[in-house]
Amino acid sequence: MPLFTRSFWLVLFIGWGSTLGVRAQTGTVRGRLLETGTGQPVSFANVVLLRGPDSVFVAGTQADAMGAFAVEKMGLGQYVLRATALGYRPGQRTITLTAATPDLDLGTLRLRSATTQLRDVLVTAERPVVSGGLDKQVIDMSKDLTVTGGTAIDALQNVPSVVVDQNGAVSIRGSSGVTIFIDGKPTTTTLEQIPASSIQLVEVITNPSARYDASGAGGILNIILKKEQRDGLNGQASATAGTGDKYNAALSLNYRRGRLNVFGSYDFRQDRRRTNATLDQTTSTRDTTLRLRQTRSGLSSRTTQALRLGFDYALTPEQTLTLAVQPRLNPGRETEFLDSRQVNETDGGQPVPAGTSQRTNATTGTFRTADVTLDYRRTWAERQGRELTASAVYTPLFFASDVASVIRYPLENTLATQQQRTVNRTTQGTAQLDYVHPLGEHRRFEAGLRSSVRRYDVDYRLSRQPALAFDPSNRFIYQQYVQAAHGIYADRRGKLSYQLGLRGEQTNLNGNQQATQARFAQHYFNLFPSATLAYELPHEQRVQLSYSKRIERPDAEDLNPFTDRSDQFNLTTGNPQLLPEYVHAVELGGERDFGQGRSLSINTFYRLETNTAQAFRQVLTDSLTGNQVTSITRQNLGRETSVGLELVGALPLTAFWKLNANASTFRRLIRGSAGGVAINTNSQVYTARINNVFTLSKRLDAQLAFNYRSPVNTAQGQRGPRNNVDVATRYTLFGDRATLTLRVADVFNTLRYNNTSSGPDFNTNSRYKRESRIAYLGFAYRFGSNQPGRSKDRKEADDAGGSGFE
Repeated sequence: MPLFTRSFWLVLFIGWGSTLGVRAQTGTVRGRLLETGTGQPVSFANVVLLRGPDSVFVAGTQADAMGAFAVEKMGLGQYVLRATALGYRPGQRTITLTAATPDLDLGTLRLRSATTQLRDVLVTAERPVVSGGLDKQVIDMSKDLTVTGGTAIDALQNVPSVVVDQNGAVSIRGSSGVTIFIDGKPTTTTLEQIPASSIQLVEVITNPSARYDASGAGGILNIILKKEQRDGLNGQASATAGTGDKYNAALSLNYRRGRLNVFGSYDFRQDRRRTNATLDQTTSTRDTTLRLRQTRSGLSSRTTQALRLGFDYALTPEQTLTLAVQPRLNPGRETEFLDSRQVNETDGGQPVPAGTSQRTNATTGTFRTADVTLDYRRTWAERQGRELTASAVYTPLFFASDVASVIRYPLENTLATQQQRTVNRTTQGTAQLDYVHPLGEHRRFEAGLRSSVRRYDVDYRLSRQPALAFDPSNRFIYQQYVQAAHGIYADRRGKLSYQLGLRGEQTNLNGNQQATQARFAQHYFNLFPSATLAYELPHEQRVQLSYSKRIERPDAEDLNPFTDRSDQFNLTTGNPQLLPEYVHAVELGGERDFGQGRSLSINTFYRLETNTAQAFRQVLTDSLTGNQVTSITRQNLGRETSVGLELVGALPLTAFWKLNANASTFRRLIRGSAGGVAINTNSQVYTARINNVFTLSKRLDAQLAFNYRSPVNTAQGQRGPRNNVDVATRYTLFGDRATLTLRVADVFNTLRYNNTSSGPDFNTNSRYKRESRIAYLGFAYRFGSNQPGRSKDRKEADDAGGSGFE
């Protein structure tokens, strides 16, 4: 008899027998799936009930976006509940429905990230693409060896679609204006202040729904920090040393007992880097052609001390309160030598020196900031999926720097000294309230309110001997208020899931440039719709279509109507008339898990950006000095369009060699005008990352990673290609309690940043190289109840291809 026929009659017999035995009484099984470690919902997981020694399928359903599920009208008896989701290990539990307890609420069930058992060594995929929701991908960074001793900048270089430039600016698929969250909260912390060793996951939200803050034209990156979930005292101590005086030491502790979970960590980092840069520039007016050559070399030394303290407390089984404080201190020193030589090539004769200077800067600075967060979460056991959350974030920031310069003008044989002092005080606060209400088994409605305020006060003072004919000092005060509300409706009909959302935001901002008495204000209201459709296909496949509208507001530095003359040949001025950019984004993609560690995700995307704002360079005569210079001002140019394809996959090539790869290509077009100059540029951009994971023995792992990004066009030129190769090995010691890691970043020293720009009256080529070929040796030791070893029962479950819920 065919298997399907036997299964059909067996299910029919079981159901008929149960009906006679309990007079048609039925029951319901409910629960909620969360991810181990992060507590994030495991959205749209498949949940089935099996019965009998042959694990015959009885019933099934799919979890909603919040991880909640319910299987109704089940006959009484014993079942095996099994939950599966792309990027997670299957979870299963034996349950029993009786006449006394026909409705069974399992509460919270936790799934672990997908793993593969190779030769009794547990290896976690470096970047599993997780079906973690309708609008995000989740990348596991906890096992990435190529970020040892690094910061969040190193970690994000390994994330699909993400590029970080030499200044720490992040772009996704070529689009800047990316919003950075830490544990779902806004922050003023820079990426260099976040140690890579503290990062558990990175969520890439390329097309955010109305649930999220609408700012960030390029999307959202949510960095989730590690937090231990097991009972008792657990901790890890680590130390890393790198070539060229680079050191890192960290200690993290976690204590969980009953309702209370206390966590804390301390990270110390010292980083010394050498930099070299050149700039070749030709400018011309009606009667003058000038050629400028600049060479720049520097040495920076930065120290980071980061502390993180907090606790979670369960007020009741359904209410949790979390408080966390994260202060950071970053003193730094930098020396830089800048040689500028400009010649006049007018009339084609011999070059005539037009200006030469040699400047030595000695910079000291202090950066102090702290994130204070308070979170409240309320659930209802009798109504799975119903949830109320409230959070508040307060971030004070203080930054002060002093620059002492000695400037020599060889042609005039004169010497000048100057002292610059910049004090930046920024305050940022956010309060948010969100509520999710289930309307049925698969339907839900959610709503939320959000209020944010940011105050930016920068005071710049310059003194010089001999004195300048003008005073470049200034103080700029900027305030921005954003009030927002959103609503989302989601439902599932069979294999089709959809989500519709609308967000409204009111923006009020004002600026006061006290040096020039220039004041400005902007007030505007915007609606941001979003929509997502997802269809489940056989064999754990899914196709998804999504749309969202986003905004990129100019920051305070872009709006500050002040001219920075720190480089006398290249001026920079803010633009108080700068308008926000708006982005309409559409994505169509699918994903499939082939089993045994093989998966593939394909996404096509289209982005239309209006009011595109980019730095625009032009030649002019400085009104204060009378010199011919270039001036850079950020301006709204027109529109930018990108259309492309992205692939992310994982493939085990042999028993010891696993390959993770991602690649994308997109066409980028910029159309518009500025300063009477028409802009019409386009380029085909390619990015790729190939990561090889080798399990060489029970104790020895290795990684070999390659990154590449092709040239990408800007409004007036091109950013050059980038590529680098990283290699790392890890050896486990002391019964898997300790690890010894050796990493070499940028093995061939190829990572550099080259840019070109041109216009009717100028041509510029710049090259920048930051020390990047660095060897790191690190040691980490884990202690407490968080032991890597597994029990016999857990190992047998893993070997069988599944695991129990945690």
